[in-house]
Amino acid sequence: MNVSKQLEYPVKILIVDDSWVLRRVLRGTLSQKPDVEIVGEATNGIEALGMVLNLEPDVILLDMEMPVMDGMTTLQHLMIHTPTPTVVLSSLSKKGTARCFDALKYGAVDFVSKNSFFKGMDGAAHSKLVLSKVFEAAAMSVHSIDPMQQTSGSGIIGKIREKVIFCEDCGNRQAVKVWPPKENSLRCGKCGDEISLMANKRYRRMNYITVIGSGESGYANLLKIIPALNPEMGGAVCVMVLDEHERVESFVKYLDAICDFEVVLGQDGITLEGGCCYIFSGNESVSLSPYSGHFSFLVHPSSSNDEHSPIDGLMHSVASLLKVRASGVLVSGAETDGKFGMNAIVKEKGSCFVLSPAHCLHRKMVSGPLQIHDLHDDLDEIRLAARIQKCHFANKENVITA
Repeated sequence: MNVSKQLEYPVKILIVDDSWVLRRVLRGTLSQKPDVEIVGEATNGIEALGMVLNLEPDVILLDMEMPVMDGMTTLQHLMIHTPTPTVVLSSLSKKGTARCFDALKYGAVDFVSKNSFFKGMDGAAHSKLVLSKVFEAAAMSVHSIDPMQQTSGSGIIGKIREKVIFCEDCGNRQAVKVWPPKENSLRCGKCGDEISLMANKRYRRMNYITVIGSGESGYANLLKIIPALNPEMGGAVCVMVLDEHERVESFVKYLDAICDFEVVLGQDGITLEGGCCYIFSGNESVSLSPYSGHFSFLVHPSSSNDEHSPIDGLMHSVASLLKVRASGVLVSGAETDGKFGMNAIVKEKGSCFVLSPAHCLHRKMVSGPLQIHDLHDDLDEIRLAARIQKCHFANKENVITA
């Protein structure tokens, strides 16, 4: 079972930063380990791209603010031509900002604030942090990312030749052969109710739910998975990120701006609708509640007294209500949460998937279920999104109620 890239020591590092002070600090930090080698230093993106071809580093430490060619432009060129695990350095933004998510979207695997190099952290702790990020990044597999191809709603499996519309009143399905339609609505052929054809009103019948569990290291993975989902696949996606609420809220706003899928910050009392992705933070305990033929969220602050972790609790709740029409997914995370929830989904004959450990910055979250349930270990983000879509499309015609 090949679950990660085979590392060769010493790990070769290229430092890209226009500040000689920071380069000196990094040299001092990284030279403490005999299994790390600094193979080169560049002061701007142009220099860096030339050196990557000659030096073939295992990891790049890349500053975002540089003259001649800035870090974001460098990162985009790098991921098109010579994909290399890259840890981004920046003094202008912190983890959880749009700039950070931009870097992760375009291929960076992790993020470090440059301010931490000079204040707020003792030397030993800082060295440990940087070295851990370097080794974690070096063990990852990264693929080419062309920003010109990153269109939203890419719909990665079978295109739908016609649109299938469900009546909210009686559940009757009927096809609309000409799309986009000339009218904003049509009449149900069974009950006569008016069916809206507006994009934000369609696909609200609940027929399938996927629960994705992630640690804070999973943002980069989610930025590849969620935008690849087609909102026409039906059902809903619920994501639990084990991170603070404020950062998750920022992520929701960013992700919603780049997705065809409607991305919503999950809240207590919200009724689930198809074609939506609901995201919660690990500070919350979430379950589903059936109400008047629909499902709504019950949300309260999580505590150490809760029987299960937030990811496990949400997966267990969904599995108990939706049975075979539920799937569980785990991506990168330093925590072991998710094993109980995945067990519950398997017990109810639902589907379970994990992201390949080679594409996870942290592997603890996926390693347990991967071995326990003998799951595929070769699913990158695109293949994983395809598996999720396949489950949803297969159940699209099956209307369920609470």
